[in-house]
Amino acid sequence: MTGDFPSPPPHRSVFGMEDFANAIAYEVKQEIADRYFGFRTRLEKQSKEYLAKMQETSKEFSMEIQLDLCRMQFLLHEPRLFRLFLHLIDLPLEEAINLCSRQAPSKVQELFKALRGEGFTRWRRFRGLAILVYRSLAEKIATYRDTYLLLQEEHAEICQEIEKFQRHNDLADILCFLRNLDSPDCERLKFLHSNSALQPDKTLEQDLRIAPPAPITETMILLSPLPPLKQIKEQFTELLKQAYARHDGKNPSSLPF
Repeated sequence: MTGDFPSPPPHRSVFGMEDFANAIAYEVKQEIADRYFGFRTRLEKQSKEYLAKMQETSKEFSMEIQLDLCRMQFLLHEPRLFRLFLHLIDLPLEEAINLCSRQAPSKVQELFKALRGEGFTRWRRFRGLAILVYRSLAEKIATYRDTYLLLQEEHAEICQEIEKFQRHNDLADILCFLRNLDSPDCERLKFLHSNSALQPDKTLEQDLRIAPPAPITETMILLSPLPPLKQIKEQFTELLKQAYARHDGKNPSSLPF
């Protein structure tokens, strides 16, 4: 009939519907991937930086604290006096002794390089050297504590970000959504307007979950700050007097005081 418009061929309508569904599915997948893996990459980078910083800090401070502990161990001379000293300043005995048992400068000159006690008598120089070592150890432990607490806070923040990210990006829902997008076209279009879902692959879901980094407690221990020298002056001086008596008969040229 004149004036009637012919209907478009059926195959064109089907092709257009398939093309539209594929385009929508691709855009949705791309958006999910960009958002999910963008955040995931940022969190994984933060975790790696935290772990690298923790390892570096542990190594650096272990070496620095070890050096002062080895110095004090030499000055106190006897294991008994050294253990009493560790107890006096509330340092973990086994950890401190393990540090001192690791490789350290073998020569006294290397151990006390650029360190000399002041005084007119050997006793005063000995005591002055021990005080220098104590103050150095106290300063290093204070810096270590500050770094430890900052790393502990950083770990808590990263774990909180990971928990928040995974709560707001539920993998079960995302995987179900993506599976439905890959279903046949007619089912895919229905899914865009429904809440239908398929069961996700549990193994894949576990693989995609972000594991929080190891806590700092697995690598480092929180050391107590050393007491002020004036607070332990009497006990510390008594330990030094006992130790000095053991050094007194040795060749002065072989000693750093």
